[in-house]
Amino acid sequence: MAINTSDDSQAYYASVPYGMHKDSVRMLRGGSRFDRESNKVYRIPTGEFDENKLAEYVNLFLKHHYNHQLTRITTLQRYYEGDSDIHYWRSDKSKNRADNRIASGHPHYITTMRVGYSLGKGIQYLYNSPTDKPGTTNDEADNLMRQITEFNQAVDENYIEKTIKKSLSVTGRAFELLYTTTTPTTDGKGKLNIELTVLDPANAFVVYDTNIHQNSLFGVYYYMVNFNDQPQYYVTAYTATKVYHYAPISSIGQELTLSGQPEEHFFGRVPITEYANNDERLGDWEPDLDLIDSYDKAISEMANSEEDFSNATLVVNGDIDVPKTMKRIVKDKDGNPVYDENGDLVWEVDPNSPYINTLSRVMYLKPSIVNNANGGVTVIPSSAEYLTKQLPIDNWKNHLDEIIRDIYTDTNTPNVSDENFGGNSSGVAMAYKLFGSDQIRETQNDLFSRGVKRRLRLVAHLWSIKNIISDETLVNNVHLNYPPNLPKNDTETITNAMNLLKAGASYETVFGYLTAATGVKEEEEMQRKKEQAENDPDRLDANMFSKQNDQNQEDDDFNKGDDK
Repeated sequence: MAINTSDDSQAYYASVPYGMHKDSVRMLRGGSRFDRESNKVYRIPTGEFDENKLAEYVNLFLKHHYNHQLTRITTLQRYYEGDSDIHYWRSDKSKNRADNRIASGHPHYITTMRVGYSLGKGIQYLYNSPTDKPGTTNDEADNLMRQITEFNQAVDENYIEKTIKKSLSVTGRAFELLYTTTTPTTDGKGKLNIELTVLDPANAFVVYDTNIHQNSLFGVYYYMVNFNDQPQYYVTAYTATKVYHYAPISSIGQELTLSGQPEEHFFGRVPITEYANNDERLGDWEPDLDLIDSYDKAISEMANSEEDFSNATLVVNGDIDVPKTMKRIVKDKDGNPVYDENGDLVWEVDPNSPYINTLSRVMYLKPSIVNNANGGVTVIPSSAEYLTKQLPIDNWKNHLDEIIRDIYTDTNTPNVSDENFGGNSSGVAMAYKLFGSDQIRETQNDLFSRGVKRRLRLVAHLWSIKNIISDETLVNNVHLNYPPNLPKNDTETITNAMNLLKAGASYETVFGYLTAATGVKEEEEMQRKKEQAENDPDRLDANMFSKQNDQNQEDDDFNKGDDK
C-alpha cells in the first residue's frame, strides 16, 4: 500500500552523493552524511496561517522537501533494499584488480526483527473506562468497539500497521491517509466507506503550527508519473475540512493552480497522520550507517583479496623447455614475403619465440645457463610460483565480528545467529538479552499509539456526524495493547496453566493465560465452556465450571454489597 518514487529517477539518484554515476562515493568520508535541513519539522507561526494562501505554502514546503529532505529518505530506503553506498564506491582500483561491491543485509534484518517483535501478533483494541460520562451505557461502548473491529477488518489494519512500522524503522517517520468512497446501493443513497492507506515518506509531509500542542495545519501528498518520457507531478493538499487537488506540473517549483473546486472530507482534522519512530525522527539503524558501510567495505575487500589471489601473477625462473611452435612469415633476401604456387604466404617456425600454453596444467622448465666473463658458466635453477600476499583471515574475521556486535548492540537488536543467544537459556537470561529491545519497544509503542488514537478520533468524528455512534469522545477510552511476538513453548504454557488452575485461579485467568498458546480469546473460551456445562452437565469439567461460576457470582455479590 505504500506509494514509492520509483518513477522519479532524479529523486532516487539524489540519494547518491556527488551525482548519479557509478564510482562517485568515497566511503566513510568526513563531514555530515545528510543536509542539516534533511529532518526538519515544518511549522507556520500560530495565527499566521491563511488557507487562502495555501498554494503558496504548499509550493514553499514542497520545494524544500524535494531538495533537502528527499535525499535522506531515499538514501535510507536504498540501504533497506540492499543498495547501499558500497555499490557506488570510488575505490580507485586499477582495471586488472578485483573490485567486488557487496552490500550487507543488516538494515533489512534489523527492520524485520523490529516490526515482527512489536507487531507480529497485531494490536489489541480494548475498551476500559472506569470514569464513563453519566448516561453512558455498555451498549454504546459495545457499538463503538464493533465499529472499530469492522473498520479494521475492512482496511486490513494488521497489514497497515506493519507497513507503517516498517517506514518508521527505515526512515524514522511514516504517514497514513484517511479518505472516503461511496458504494452504490439499491436506494440510490450509496454506502459511505472509510478507506485507509499508507503514504511513502518520500511523497508526503505535514505542516504544523507553533502551538505547544503542535496542531496540524495541512498535509501534502505528491508523486511523479513518468508517462511517454513526460514527467508529471501530482500534488494534493489536505486541511482540517477540505481537499485541494492541483493541476499536474512538469517540475517541482512551478506555480500551483487548483484543478476543480476543493472537496469537503468531514474528518474534522487534517486526514494525514504523521507517525514518529522517536523524538528525533531517526530510523532504527540510521545512527549506525558508518558501521554498516565499514562492514560492506571490509567484506568486499575480503572478496577482492580472494579473487586477486586466484588471479595471482605467475613468476618463472629458468628457461621454458617447450616446442618452438610460434611461426613467422618467410621473407626473401630483400625482405619481401614469399608466396607458394597457390599464391598463399609461406610460414616457418620462429626459433626465438617459444609458445606458452597458459591453459595447460603442465609446464616444462630447465635451468638457465649464463656465460661468465671469465669463460665459465652459471647455472640458475628453475622454479615457478605465484606472487601473492598473506591474507590475515583471522584478523579480518575478528574485525567483521566486532562490527556486527557493535551494529546489533547499538540498535538493541537480538542477533539470533549468535550461538549464545538461544539454546538452553533460562527465561531470566533471555529477558536480559531482550532487555534493550523491550525498552525501545515500549517507547516506540507509546509514539505509535498516538498515531493510531488520532486515526480513531478522525474516524469517530465522521461516525458521530453520520449517527453511527452517539458520542465521539468515547473513542478516548480505547486502549491499545502490543503483545510481543516471541518464540513460545506451548507445552510449558499449558503446564503452567494447569498449575494455575490447581492453585485455585479462576477460569478467566487461566483462559487469558492460554490465549498465547491456543489463539482463542478468553471470552470465547468462557462462552464455549459455559455452553458445554449447560448441554452436558455430567461432564467432569462441566461440574468444575459450574462451581467456578457459582464462586464468581458470590464474589460479585460480595463486591456489590461493599459498593452499597
